[in-house]
Amino acid sequence: MQMTDNPSPSIKTRFAAFAMWAMLKLLSSTYRVVTFEGRERWESLLADSDPVILSAWHNRIFFFASLFEKRTAKGFKMAMMSSLSRDGEIGAILGRKLGGLVVRGSSSRQGTKGLRALYRAIVKKRHSIIILPDGSKGPVYKAKIGAVSLAQLTGASIIPMSYSADRYWRIKSWDRLIIPKPFARISVVVDKPIMVDRESSEEELESYRSQLELALNDIGRKTKEMLSGVVGEPIAEVR
Repeated sequence: MQMTDNPSPSIKTRFAAFAMWAMLKLLSSTYRVVTFEGRERWESLLADSDPVILSAWHNRIFFFASLFEKRTAKGFKMAMMSSLSRDGEIGAILGRKLGGLVVRGSSSRQGTKGLRALYRAIVKKRHSIIILPDGSKGPVYKAKIGAVSLAQLTGASIIPMSYSADRYWRIKSWDRLIIPKPFARISVVVDKPIMVDRESSEEELESYRSQLELALNDIGRKTKEMLSGVVGEPIAEVR
């Protein structure tokens, strides 16, 4: 099922999405996860009927897309928001291929509409959602309030996630997207949940937003340190 007000994507957009999908499938089949902190927490998401808000920085989505697909293939119900731009249309096509429910919107355009759709996905459809809190146009590594607001309204916990790869490409986009190279070794952290009090004031919500931002940056550094310990050499900075 999908929720979108956009017209059908162009052939060019469909081709770009197909090329990205093919690259994701090919590369992800070669990756090796060498450390995974929070694996039990990640595995328990499938068995737990309570929706959660998965949160990762925008430039980490390439590898996590393959991880999400493995979950949805086993029955994990997931929804995501994709921006209204052409790049967002590519993301929407990929999201559906991942088995996700896609809603359209962004923090800069029709954001409220998109957040309402995500709220319905959590509360009415009992889907977990993935939010990239610095998307869709950044600034990179600066969390917006959307994930925290949804957590307050729905009671769903926020699960920060990050990873590092020992070799990768960087795309010249606003987020400097990370694409692990073939046969990359990868370190993953699925962090402890952040629970947002439903009675929080605006000031307290800002504190939660800051907590999420710090958590994502901290576990990003942690995955790099964990990976360095495995491969025996420093890992290039991913910021």
